[in-house]
Amino acid sequence: MLKITRLILKVLLFVGISTFAQEKINVDDIKFVEFLEDSLKNELINEKTRNVFFKTSRTYWKNRKLDYNLHPEKYEKAMSLFHKNQQKYKRSIHKVNTKRKNRIENAVKNFQNFDDRNTFSKNSILFVGSSSIAGWKTSISFPEFSIINRGIGGMNMHEIINYYDTLIKKHTPSIVAIYCDIDVEQGKVPEEAVSAFKKLVNKIKSDFPKTHILLLSMKPVMVDDFIGENIRKNKMITNTQLLDYSKKEKNVHFIDLASPMLFSDGKLKTAVFIADGMHLNELGYSIWNPIIRNKLIELTN
Repeated sequence: MLKITRLILKVLLFVGISTFAQEKINVDDIKFVEFLEDSLKNELINEKTRNVFFKTSRTYWKNRKLDYNLHPEKYEKAMSLFHKNQQKYKRSIHKVNTKRKNRIENAVKNFQNFDDRNTFSKNSILFVGSSSIAGWKTSISFPEFSIINRGIGGMNMHEIINYYDTLIKKHTPSIVAIYCDIDVEQGKVPEEAVSAFKKLVNKIKSDFPKTHILLLSMKPVMVDDFIGENIRKNKMITNTQLLDYSKKEKNVHFIDLASPMLFSDGKLKTAVFIADGMHLNELGYSIWNPIIRNKLIELTN
């Protein structure tokens, strides 16, 4: 009888703790919505109010990115208010670009210094683009091929084109794999992003008419909606436009890496990301690797 009583007490205690935790979460959610509503009403926009908005929002979404991806309907009001505040407190583009410019320049210089001390096989396969390329262990993933990786985190298409001679042209690649979702994440519409891809493809075709070009689809990530409104939607529209473009161009191939990252119900496979919810972990790249390998084998044979 005593054991049964203790068991009942444990169950009641557990239920009580769970209920308290749920109530705390609900209170935090309500407080965040109230914070967003107050932020919209606030007429004072300066560095202090801007920092408060972004810091508070970053903490809130960081703790809920998994639940948000599983149950986005729970956060409709908060997300709508968040996006309105994002537009209101948007940071200076000039400051962001200055910081990016310095970082990209240093990364390119590091590649240049490395190239000056090393030689590469003729007809290498070149991977170029943003962080999905930079974090990809391509030489290990495709040991049967001569691989050059020129990925730089945060590099957009304009920057790839700007450093084209150093990143691409000097290597005379037989295949170029391009991944870059930064333009869309920076707020550009799909047409602008696709236009930049076309400009880069034309430069490669002009210098290397026989080179095959792989346009790797933009991936959905857990934090798409936290980056900005319609980011996920615009990535998928861009993918569709790149696919249509590739069908009309000789030696241009669109590679769908996004669909395998989704479950049959369209929900994102959250287990493929590292803690930041944006960059792929080994499981994520293990999904991509066989898709790319099959295409490389097809083209090299």
